[in-house]
Amino acid sequence: MTSALILVDLQNDFLPGGALGVPRGDEVLEIANRLQPFFDLVVATQDWHPANHLSFASQHTNHCTGDVIELDGVPQVLWPDHCVQGTAGAALSGHLSTGSIQAIFRKGENRRLDSYGGFFDNDGKQATGLGDYLLQHKITEVFVLGLATDYCVKATAIDARKLGFKTYLIEDACRGVNLQPHDCDHAITEMESMGIERVSCDRWLAHGRDAVKLSHLERIGGGRFVEIVKSGRWEYARRCNARAVVVIVAITADDQYVFIEQYREAVGKRCVEFPAGLVGDNVGDEEEALAVAAARELYEETGFEATQIRLLGSSSTSAGLTDETASVFLATGLHRPGDGGGVDGELIQVHLIACADAAMWLKSRADAGLDVALSLYASLWMAEQVRS
Repeated sequence: MTSALILVDLQNDFLPGGALGVPRGDEVLEIANRLQPFFDLVVATQDWHPANHLSFASQHTNHCTGDVIELDGVPQVLWPDHCVQGTAGAALSGHLSTGSIQAIFRKGENRRLDSYGGFFDNDGKQATGLGDYLLQHKITEVFVLGLATDYCVKATAIDARKLGFKTYLIEDACRGVNLQPHDCDHAITEMESMGIERVSCDRWLAHGRDAVKLSHLERIGGGRFVEIVKSGRWEYARRCNARAVVVIVAITADDQYVFIEQYREAVGKRCVEFPAGLVGDNVGDEEEALAVAAARELYEETGFEATQIRLLGSSSTSAGLTDETASVFLATGLHRPGDGGGVDGELIQVHLIACADAAMWLKSRADAGLDVALSLYASLWMAEQVRS
């Protein structure tokens, strides 16, 4: 099957502090960023209302937000003014990774008719073009996440199912409005009644993705931690004991990078790296969240704890060699209750280097014969983009 990820309305106005902020809506962004690299196609929907849209309570005297009226024969909930064309509130969140998004489908442009779903307006007559786009790309199954569960996510998922796509709701990557108690629960029940399956991000990454992907793979060798598989004429390595890698760019209050140095058997020399490690490699923690793994690895290797850990992005580590992906986190608000040095069997040296001196110091280590990981330079660049 060919799968698409649909990111529903991850816009500033729907995030906490926005004109129509969904409680805890910002929590969806990290999950959306984690998932994007694993799909054949990623698309987004975008509410795009004219300033006088009739779904706005401000356009109706004697009515307020939350009232339900009839608009041209279609029931309409009245909302605060939101996602007005060309405004900052209508823009996709700056914390959303957009490099994988191949198309954006705008909706709600007709002043007299709202559009919750990403496929059609609310009377089901005017199409956005999303359905045809997915068919053109031979998509057979879609995974839906975003804001809000009880409105735009529900409508998008149900329309996808009606159009014949195998449809999944990534439940932990959605948040709801809940104008009435249990609106989200009722929405999920309605979606399930339509044949839409519920999945979680971690469970799908750990099981569902591999169940599809590994069905056509031939195992040709390997050991306890790594195996070699064959898909058609391609051979590559995959980890047996973990599902991802995290890399942590940690910066102290004194504006110092936290580097580590350790011996790596594969290259036969000591390597300079950022703190990093495996996700879900401990028994009982197979579905460990990426941010939790990042905090754990930072403490184990360096002794530092962070009050803020922010995802910068995720990508493959060596696409021609392995299916492994790495997620880079920025850790700030550091304090150091431990010594670090790694777990049993590791011998890790910690270096605190002023950010302004990092390039020169790294060159000096490379000149001294140490290996400076390419992933370090990539992670350093990602961190500098948000610091500049």
